[in-house]
Order: sequence, then structure tokens, then C-alpha cells
Amino acid sequence: MTFIIRNQAEIANKYLRFAKWKIRKLSSKYVKLLYSEIYVKKISSTPDVYRTVIKIGVPGPDIVVSAQSKNLNSLWSEVSAKLKRQLRKYSERN
Repeated sequence: MTFIIRNQAEIANKYLRFAKWKIRKLSSKYVKLLYSEIYVKKISSTPDVYRTVIKIGVPGPDIVVSAQSKNLNSLWSEVSAKLKRQLRKYSERN
């Protein structure tokens, strides 16, 4: 599986490694993933608000999940929960 990361917010690499680890873990549990694209952007700078969009390549239509938050830890946990739910639905359908 290939990872494409667009880090426009210039966040620390530990958050990106954590996101890759979570996606690999979900991939081994549910379905074989073809690729993953992670986009991270800073929306505002007064209170730092981050937005992330994750696109997962699976056979058939791709899965796209997005979220935004002030805290990066809560952002990744929210996106992870959404990805888990979408991959579970996909694996049940196929």
C-alpha cells in the first residue's frame, strides 16, 4: 500500500506516523487497501484549527473521510473512528 501525504499545515511527523499506523492497522483488520492519501491543512491560525481529509483506495468507489478540530489528537481519533465505520460497512457489503 502506498501513502501520499500532503502536509500543508507543517505539523510534526509523529502525527503523520500515527495516522499511517492507524490506517495500516485498519487495513489488516478489514480489507486490503490499494493506497491512502492524507491531506492536512491549517484553516485558521488565531486558534489553530486543522482540517484533514483521508482518501482510501479500495476496489470500487474510494472512501473519503474528513474532519476538523483544534486538537490534533482528537482530530486523529475522530478520523480513525470514521474510517473504521466506513471500512466495516464496505467489508459487510462485499
